[in-house]
Amino acid sequence: MSTKLKILGIIQARVGSTRFPGKVIKKYKGVTYLEILIKRLKRTKNIKKIIVATSKNSEDDQIKKICDDLKVFCFRGSNHDVIDRYFKASKIFKTKNILRITGDCPLIDPEIVDQVIYNYFLRKASYATNTMPATFPDGLDVEVFSFEALKTAW
Repeated sequence: MSTKLKILGIIQARVGSTRFPGKVIKKYKGVTYLEILIKRLKRTKNIKKIIVATSKNSEDDQIKKICDDLKVFCFRGSNHDVIDRYFKASKIFKTKNILRITGDCPLIDPEIVDQVIYNYFLRKASYATNTMPATFPDGLDVEVFSFEALKTAW
């Protein structure tokens, strides 16, 4: 598909990870993992807008700064309720379709993202993913869902 479909890409990211604290702001050759991820998602063909959903915790001010530098909207919400962050961010943009990406996947493949989005629309699904069954390596996970499905989960 050559035109962008109406999909809102939301990256969930927090500095306060328990397994690897600060992972999204670690740097490779001077660039944070989050920046790498955002730049790779911008290469997709089917995302209308990319935003980052993080917490209101002061430690996540670093994420807000990265977003500001890259001119990407940063939604700040609950530290622990990720679904609430997605729901409230989606309401701001009045979107019907949402792409979910975790902030610790800097090597996401834009073509895989586009394939999942395309199949979501082709099948008129309320949820699509490449993780059931898990056929791709960790870090390439993609989920697309409708606002109505999100609202039900919320």
